[in-house]
Amino acid sequence: MKFSIALFNLLFCQICLAQNIDSLALNNFRDAVLELQNSELLRNGSLAVSLKTVKDGKHIFSVNQERSLPSASTLKLVSTATALSVFGGDYRFQTFLEYDGVIRKDTLVGNLYIHGTGDPSLGSDRFKGYPGSAELLSRWAAAIQKAGIRYIKGKILGDASFFDNQPLASTWIWGDIGNYYGAGVQGLNFNENQYKIKFKPGAEPGDPSSFLGIEPAIPYLSFVNQVTTGDKGSGDQTIVYSSPLGNNVVLTGTVPTGFSSFSVKGSIPDAAEYVVFALKEKLRSVSIAVIDSSDIANIPASLSGTKKVLDEYKSPPLRELCQQTNFWSINLYADAFLKQVGKRLTGKSGYDEASLAMSAFWSARNADMRGFYIKDGSGLSPSGSVTTGNLTDILNAVNKEATFPDFYKSIGILGVNGTVRNLGKGTRAAGNVRVKSGSIEGTRAYAGYVTSRSGTLLSFSIIANKYMPGSNRIMTDELVRLMALMAEL
Repeated sequence: MKFSIALFNLLFCQICLAQNIDSLALNNFRDAVLELQNSELLRNGSLAVSLKTVKDGKHIFSVNQERSLPSASTLKLVSTATALSVFGGDYRFQTFLEYDGVIRKDTLVGNLYIHGTGDPSLGSDRFKGYPGSAELLSRWAAAIQKAGIRYIKGKILGDASFFDNQPLASTWIWGDIGNYYGAGVQGLNFNENQYKIKFKPGAEPGDPSSFLGIEPAIPYLSFVNQVTTGDKGSGDQTIVYSSPLGNNVVLTGTVPTGFSSFSVKGSIPDAAEYVVFALKEKLRSVSIAVIDSSDIANIPASLSGTKKVLDEYKSPPLRELCQQTNFWSINLYADAFLKQVGKRLTGKSGYDEASLAMSAFWSARNADMRGFYIKDGSGLSPSGSVTTGNLTDILNAVNKEATFPDFYKSIGILGVNGTVRNLGKGTRAAGNVRVKSGSIEGTRAYAGYVTSRSGTLLSFSIIANKYMPGSNRIMTDELVRLMALMAEL
């Protein structure tokens, strides 16, 4: 056993004892990593760990830190850190309601435009003091009325041209993109690009579940319902199949018995098309007529001209958007940040170009980016990968940015809030570890910061990949145990 530990240290670990790190606690942590790595859980998989001091970047402990593995949602730490560093915590996305042509008496002879600049939170109900989707539509209708417009002799157009025309990463899987967490990113987003789908479960498992409709109403979508009834307590096991290139949706999977109505969430195939439809419906409800209502999602060059602003909406500050992103792992926001960074740094917002720009940004700040092969900003792509060394280097580099306080506060606290609020309770790690969780099929990951007993701030990243199928809960518990041992250093 002593020989195995010595060989493990020699081949896989780099241990540099930093000042004030308890050596006994470090041995306990090391032994726990070795035990997990050699367990049946990871017989066919990999465990990668990187633990460093933030101030000087010294290695406290590492195993397989140069192995490139799926990041899952821990990648959101990189996307939020980059956006905050590039734009600052005070940055706000803007959305404009504009028109061209002329207003003659009570008639706009021209076109009405909803011009987005990539705000992923437009119409969201997450932020107190900011309008949700219904309030925003009412605000726009009021701005049109205030301008004296009662008739629109032209088109209502959703301008999503701020970003490229690739709302989805090409590597996302078909089973994800129709669900709310697989919503694509456009230059014009609305209500987090999602809608609710309502079902009436059957009386017994295996019975068909009735499709009750969606909210909000999107009548141009057509649905094929193949959802059946699952066991009581089985939760949402549906898969929504749709495409941003069409309006046909297939519903599969199960919803649990025991409910008179059960809702799941899907992604709107084309948010710009939807917001045009929704505004048109709102205007009709307040007796503003659209005489020519040919709705298109992007503006042809022949229609562009001098535009006048009827309303300018500003999002919550970027620091608040980043906090929601990291607390609740919102893919849409993280991918919008990636595209925004790419457009600012290189003028290109495509996933590939923006990913290269983000990597170059941290490489210029002395982070080792070898093995950083990302495909998006959210970690939803199963083919994207990073090393744990990449993540701890970036977490250390962020500490030197002026926006570090905003970034640090944006990360959930183990056992207290966000997606990690129920983990680590009763350990010293609870309340002492700022951590982002991540999970995709076959991968569990955690990354963030822990404060040692001596008050030293440490960065860490842990990725378990291809562990035993069906052991998600066990693997989560094992990784939380490692974080608890980190807090004892």
